[in-house]
Amino acid sequence: MSLFIVTVRLAGINDTNVNYTGRVEVLHKGKWGKICRDGWDMNDVKVVCTQLGFKSALAEFVGIDIKDENVSIVISKVDCRGTESAWESCSRTDGHDNCVDDTGAQAMCEPSKLAIEIS
Repeated sequence: MSLFIVTVRLAGINDTNVNYTGRVEVLHKGKWGKICRDGWDMNDVKVVCTQLGFKSALAEFVGIDIKDENVSIVISKVDCRGTESAWESCSRTDGHDNCVDDTGAQAMCEPSKLAIEIS
């Protein structure tokens, strides 16, 4: 039996019906943390949305105040081409690395029929 470990999630929106948008958090060294928004773009969002099983990416910044002081920046300078199957395959820097925006990366994915039925 293989064990599937979820390494990325969308967080920060408390409405359980909205599971396709939010702050991007990644499991890094056993703890959930934010990705620095510096350099974050649609190619990065495409990879995250695909990894989460959504149809496609709609936006790289949602503009909703989903800042959480209790969740720290753990990854910076994510640079995906948009074709990777997981964010871990993208170029990145571990740690805060002079991140100027503590809000963290955000994403809005296009919900698939399956994702809507699950919520």
